[in-house]
Amino acid sequence: MSVARFPRLLGAELRLILRERLTWAIIATLLAALCLAAWTGADRVARERTAIAEAADDSARAVREARAAHERYAKPSPIKVNYWQDPTDAFGFMTYFMAAYAVKPPTPLALLAAGQSDVQPAVTKVSFGFSTVFDDTAYELGSAARLKLGPFDLAFVLVYLVPLAVIALAGTRLSAEQDSGILRMIAAQPVGPRRVAAAKFGAVALVAVTGVVGGTGLALALAGGLGPLAGWETTLALLAAALATYVLLWVAACALVASLWRGAVAALAILVLTWAGITVVLPTGLGIALDALAPMPSRIAAIDASRQAQALFSTAEKGARITAVWASRKVPDTAQQRPELVEAPEIKRLARDAFYDEALADHRESWHEHALAASAWSRRLALLSPATILALALETAAGTDAARHADFLTAGGAYRRRLRTFFEPRILAQAMNPVPVCAGCSARLGFDAYDAVPAFEPAIPRATAQREALAALGCLLAGALLLTALTYRRLTEWPS
Repeated sequence: MSVARFPRLLGAELRLILRERLTWAIIATLLAALCLAAWTGADRVARERTAIAEAADDSARAVREARAAHERYAKPSPIKVNYWQDPTDAFGFMTYFMAAYAVKPPTPLALLAAGQSDVQPAVTKVSFGFSTVFDDTAYELGSAARLKLGPFDLAFVLVYLVPLAVIALAGTRLSAEQDSGILRMIAAQPVGPRRVAAAKFGAVALVAVTGVVGGTGLALALAGGLGPLAGWETTLALLAAALATYVLLWVAACALVASLWRGAVAALAILVLTWAGITVVLPTGLGIALDALAPMPSRIAAIDASRQAQALFSTAEKGARITAVWASRKVPDTAQQRPELVEAPEIKRLARDAFYDEALADHRESWHEHALAASAWSRRLALLSPATILALALETAAGTDAARHADFLTAGGAYRRRLRTFFEPRILAQAMNPVPVCAGCSARLGFDAYDAVPAFEPAIPRATAQREALAALGCLLAGALLLTALTYRRLTEWPS
């Protein structure tokens, strides 16, 4: 057959596929799954944005209440205000009024993949002292049964269900003709197996890629969860190309199995087992390998260190000695001239928090190193399976990958230290030189720098997402080309 007649053969195969009811049933089922997954993803993203908005409202509320209290207490009044409830006291504002949050805002592509966002918080309230053993524990995980089932998101449909749809469409091409005897009639024509296979699987590829990519786009549009992309257009285009290549890879796998000439039943069995190995068995094994390569530090050891630090500081003599050492390091001259400062509750609190942070520093560092190592190994091991490659690209674009959460926890810890750096000199200055707002006022001091309190600066990893999507596209394209080359090599002649 001449090259010019190949488009006619491709068109005939395409019309044949589109006339089959099974084709439309598969596409309709896949589209329904995509729409449901997009809807659940949009709902999850909406909840995250609501939580972030509530955190911002809570921070604003705290400032409003502090200002109102400052105005009330900055007038002569017989009312007595506790030091730890006084908004004109930097220490009182920090401990009683301030509501500071570290937030991990969703990316414009957040509804693509839930990742581990169901167990990794997008909002954490920053606190000090004995409540900071772990940075991500102030989070309600929800139903254990729901967590066990896992999220039904677009990543699940695209990574796990799309290959099954492709297998249902292309798994018996050529093999069914071999079982029915039609292949002998085709082989009798002046056409080689490569042209026939290219036409059959090329038609399936056109239908599958159009159905999957178009269906995903339609589901995203119906869910209305994307919104303004704001520079994420390239990442979205790369993900669409990677998804199309993922579909082509499975079509090439179907063609390669068909070239074994084992019949329809054997072809389907091989493909389903391959799907199970690539999407279930291999990722599970990679997870086990990840646990071995990046072992998790002991949470019990960290909790025990926290308990020991609390017990040590709570001992009157040792606690006083720790406070005195801290005060002499911060304000050496004043601590010697005014030893009563060591007994001030705000000085004790600052010394306690500094001692506690130092006692847990090694444990926090080990958790930070574990998060970085786990993220690095995850990216390396993901290259061993097409499913994990695509899943990682989707999670990175969605901002729900492990690397971003590790960075978020690191940024949250740095934000807590920034807040401490902001408040500590102001608290010390007021403790050493307490200047009242006015004579007879309820308020004791004059702190009013509420707007100067540092705000958390979230990061959205657009460059990382684009780089991961490009890497996924390259790896999947290499895999698809390899399978196509193997199929081309095998289809040299018709089976005898």
